[in-house]
Amino acid sequence: MAVRDVREYYWKLLAQQEEMQNDLEDFTEALQNGYITEEKLEDVKLEVNRLKENVDRVAFVLYLLEKPNRHSKQPKYNKANKKLLDEFKNRVADDEAVFEENKSALDHIRAELKELTKK
Repeated sequence: MAVRDVREYYWKLLAQQEEMQNDLEDFTEALQNGYITEEKLEDVKLEVNRLKENVDRVAFVLYLLEKPNRHSKQPKYNKANKKLLDEFKNRVADDEAVFEENKSALDHIRAELKELTKK
């Protein structure tokens, strides 16, 4: 997969995110009019947040793909993208957050497996 393909995929995800955001506004209005329950709205918000996380992670992958190979150019690239990097950290979409989330999931699975094998 080329960087061009990842960019194209990213733009498609952004379009989907915008559509879902519009749908969320419609659901909020439906809640105010009494057509749906608060629980249904929370389910929709959860789905929108999942899509946001996917978009953020693909954006971080694009950042990494476009990062220069030369170590001498990396500080300038990081400085130019400092605002973006800070946003990744706030959104928990950077590499450390993903590794931490994966480690947490693995620990949980291993604990479940240990419980099952005890029986």
